[in-house]
Amino acid sequence: MAANHYPGIAYGPAVRARQNAVGVTLPVATGDFALEGTDVALIRSADHFSLSTVTESGWPYTQHRGGPAGFVHVVDDTTLAWAEFPGNHQYVSTGNVDHDGRVCLLFVDYPTRRRLKVFGHARTVEPGSDPDLIDRLRAMGEKRYSGRVERAIVVDVVAADANCSKHITPRWNRRYIDELTAVYKRRIAELQAGSA
Repeated sequence: MAANHYPGIAYGPAVRARQNAVGVTLPVATGDFALEGTDVALIRSADHFSLSTVTESGWPYTQHRGGPAGFVHVVDDTTLAWAEFPGNHQYVSTGNVDHDGRVCLLFVDYPTRRRLKVFGHARTVEPGSDPDLIDRLRAMGEKRYSGRVERAIVVDVVAADANCSKHITPRWNRRYIDELTAVYKRRIAELQAGSA
């Protein structure tokens, strides 16, 4: 089983034993990995995700990352990158990446109840070492970030999985609701103008 695919990373012997015990047979991935178009669309529209890193003591550590939709750049079908903003000054995720670059990113699209788990190898890029990259990452969808960027994180993606939307409660943001109801608001305004 290839370790550079989701089953090779997520399904170790204990997981396979548990799957077998309950009669579950899941496929083994083959071939080269690349993010699919629906994965790319979800990532590019995300305004947040959860980033899991590995601490030096071997524990998983999860932290929230957020920004305007488009703050995570899909550089190509196996590379993601984003600008790191100043935060709480603990640098746990950054230090973990410096020590062990294995990461898992969890993206959730609440209106469609779709989630995407992304495994990869992350590295930090300091602003002085690649100012062009930092400048490109300032473009975040329709916005451009003008504040201080501490560094960039670049992830070489090795696997992804988008499964099971059960138990994800649909949620909508104001922009989505405004776009959805705009046609009705226009029609109401027309009707009110006509009755005046």
